[in-house]
Amino acid sequence: MRKILKQILILSFTLITSNYIWKNLDFQNKLTTIILVALILSIFESIIKPIIKILLLPITIITLGTTRILINTLGLYLAVFLIHNFELKNININSFAWQGFTFPDLKFDSFWAYLVSSITINLIYNLFTKTLYKKKKN
Repeated sequence: MRKILKQILILSFTLITSNYIWKNLDFQNKLTTIILVALILSIFESIIKPIIKILLLPITIITLGTTRILINTLGLYLAVFLIHNFELKNININSFAWQGFTFPDLKFDSFWAYLVSSITINLIYNLFTKTLYKKKKN
């Protein structure tokens, strides 16, 4: 039970951080929505994801692990589908210049927005868990 509560808390902070980066997750300013999304993602991570990983193991081996990203994207899509107060919007990145290079406008629609958000959430989640659960050396 404690493990699930820790996972929900970390996922809540992860969702807030990811929303701060891309500004595409719409929780309709409700803390309960964030916690519900974290709960759905936690259940997906704990129960559904291991089953899907086993079923897709041959494909994962052939594609060198890229199906894991799609599995995480499926979890995010499931959360959006189940929670009506939660919405994932398109990602728009305005053009910018950096040291003489000009980068064009980027727009990630539908599937690509889910994919980019899923990758971001996964990276931030791994960063938080590695930082919080770092073992102390004696």
